Amino acid sequence: MAIANQFSARTKSWATPNAARVARFSFRRGGRTSDLQEAGVLLNRRESGLLRIKSLVATTGIALAATAGAGVASADVQPNLVGGHAATVATPWMASLQYTAPDYGITEPRHTCGGELIFADTIVTNAHCVTDPPADVAKAGKNVLRFSTSDRKPVPTEAKRFIVRIGSHDRTQGGETATVTHIEVNPGWAWGAPNAPKCKVQQPRLVNPICDIAVLKLDHPVNSQTIQIAPRAAQPGDRVELYGWGDNTPDPTPNLPTQLQQLTTKVVPPARCTDAGQTPDEICTDNPNGTDGPGGGDSGGPAVKYVKGIPLLVGGCSRAATQYPGVDETVYTSTPDFRSWIYDTARGAPVAA
Repeated sequence: MAIANQFSARTKSWATPNAARVARFSFRRGGRTSDLQEAGVLLNRRESGLLRIKSLVATTGIALAATAGAGVASADVQPNLVGGHAATVATPWMASLQYTAPDYGITEPRHTCGGELIFADTIVTNAHCVTDPPADVAKAGKNVLRFSTSDRKPVPTEAKRFIVRIGSHDRTQGGETATVTHIEVNPGWAWGAPNAPKCKVQQPRLVNPICDIAVLKLDHPVNSQTIQIAPRAAQPGDRVELYGWGDNTPDPTPNLPTQLQQLTTKVVPPARCTDAGQTPDEICTDNPNGTDGPGGGDSGGPAVKYVKGIPLLVGGCSRAATQYPGVDETVYTSTPDFRSWIYDTARGAPVAA
């Protein structure tokens, strides 16, 4: 079913000019790197045998994507939340964003991203989870690392029918399910293209943020407890908990866990995420032990700060600078910086671009 029939989604297709200057996303959704359709990122140097990403305002690094069938891991996922453990606290607001695509033979729901229940009928996730990369991908040059599609053809967003499972640590059963009926993508989202329109954010910025954020409306209110958006952005040194169902192996071997995973880390200075192209209104999370962090399938999943035992949403998983999880720090969209836009969207107020 075309997205125009299932949703009234405000999304746009963006051209990608200045091929030699634009970095392409490989976002961490429930899909794989191939979902980026030959995405490429500019390289600057090699350090310790690891490919590093050139620091550009437009650079967006590797996003994390992973797709899994109900109960089994898909063969087309990339690495994810490594070094975590089964979630030990209640997360009734945690959502597994899943999809079917009958036209592509996918009839059982596949996990693609995480999401958070902020109102009874509203989920917040990352924009790259519910949009497709630009069709006119820049031609590869000698300084560009490209991520080509795998043998399996990616599923376009318009062919997907999204659902969410909310309030269960098990992404295959329990909790509540609801159908996504409307997708609202921040008008500034353009996969990091330098000519992106103005981002809808709390405070105007000299540098336009990436705006990797989207709001999903459900077909009915659910009974699960919602999560509060933090009143202000997380700061370096803040302890946060990361949650997700992404692949928990450090190599390309697909292994999406059925049970929700949790990783304790902290927010670090933006300079640590320079290689991932961090922009304003994003936060940088540490990679504990130099090996642990989110990856494929963790996109859209939350960074949560606990204050006197109360969970506060401070971020949504966006991207990192390397292919493998935990090798480098991870960029999260700073949810509090989009509070007004999220609330306006949730209440159905007009949102100007």
